[in-house]
Amino acid sequence: MFDLPKPTKRFLRTTDHRRTRIIVRAFHRWLAERQLSLVELTPVLLEQFLSRPGKKRISRLVYIQYRAWMRRYLQWMYQRSLVGFVPGPGRQPQELPALAHTFLASLVPTYSRATVHCYTFSLRRLYRWLETHGLKPEQLTRPRIEPWFRWLHDEGLHPSSRHHVLVESRAYLRWLAERQPLRTPPDELIRKSDFPKIPQRLPRPLNAESDRELQRRLAASSDPIAWALLRRTGIRIGELRNLEYHCVRFEERRPLLKVPLGKLNNERLVPLDPVSVDLIHRLQSTASRPRPWLIPGHGSPRPCYHRIRWVLTQHCRELPEPSRITPHRLRHTFATEMLGAGMSLLAVMRMLGHRSYQMTLRYAAVTSVLVEDEYAKALAQLGDKYRFSPRTKPEADPDPIILLEQVMRSLRRLAVPAQHLRALLKRISRLQVEVRKLESQKRTR
Repeated sequence: MFDLPKPTKRFLRTTDHRRTRIIVRAFHRWLAERQLSLVELTPVLLEQFLSRPGKKRISRLVYIQYRAWMRRYLQWMYQRSLVGFVPGPGRQPQELPALAHTFLASLVPTYSRATVHCYTFSLRRLYRWLETHGLKPEQLTRPRIEPWFRWLHDEGLHPSSRHHVLVESRAYLRWLAERQPLRTPPDELIRKSDFPKIPQRLPRPLNAESDRELQRRLAASSDPIAWALLRRTGIRIGELRNLEYHCVRFEERRPLLKVPLGKLNNERLVPLDPVSVDLIHRLQSTASRPRPWLIPGHGSPRPCYHRIRWVLTQHCRELPEPSRITPHRLRHTFATEMLGAGMSLLAVMRMLGHRSYQMTLRYAAVTSVLVEDEYAKALAQLGDKYRFSPRTKPEADPDPIILLEQVMRSLRRLAVPAQHLRALLKRISRLQVEVRKLESQKRTR
């Protein structure tokens, strides 16, 4: 166990930002493992820590956030002559022109704050590339903008992020074309063929053994956050954090969970089984009361996402599950289990809070066990279709006299000359007489 330096403790008392406190503690733990002090810190060592702060690689966005928080801490220490340098401010966000700000302001009444932020991110990517090449939007042509697609790919953006950048940039160019002439129409600048193919990954529900063991561990835990992770409602982690203290509603004595506004900005009611009702009563009886949120936090009114994920990681140790378990995989497991049990697609869609059945199909695919069962049934049906069953009762021999009568009737209906027809009918009549004689002889024997 390491002890923080006294100046660091004084700095932590000056900030209420929880993530800054976490990254500073992780930084000093990293220094203690390498037996280094703040005086020995160099920019190279700082970059080594920021590249893998938790012994795992992090994304570029998380790296920028961590660097900003560490810069604030090291600047405070530099002012007291406790470190020898202050890291640079990093890359500043691209400044947008007035027209771009006007476009973003026009989106505020219609779109959510997160969507406007995504448009801002996309326009900064566009204008950064335009500034590098000394271009303006009205000067763009198809040959000039094609290198931008390659530039976005080389930046390392995920295909879904590049897809968003192209869609939102084209929307901005369309808005711009209504106010000033462009050299090339926006739909010709960014064509449908320019959008990258987004990988459609299968959901990753837990296998039955891991799921049962994890549910047992969560139910036996002493942490209220672990109880809340029992996946019997399929709600998202953001919705779980925002559950109100009084979140249970009753309709005709049936308990329903009122799920707050979530990712798609919609509320819904989810049926509760008796185990879930008891679980909510158990959560309501913990920590201080009254409180606005159902799940109590650790030093805060409600738990943060990182705390929920940490609790799940602690309970997933040594589980028979090869891949990493995240909170959203519990939602995948719930949806797949409901569909496998025979629940309709529309009902699962309503429970998950989706707006279209395509989203439900993407989140809740059938498991391999169900595919094998359906395959076996199909093979059995094909085998029954092409299997020839033997005759159980042989057919009786036809009566020759009746057959000859049918032949005579058929001949009379044909357009045959009368002289030929009469001779033929006489022969058939003689045959009938002979057949009757033979049958009478058989009966007398």
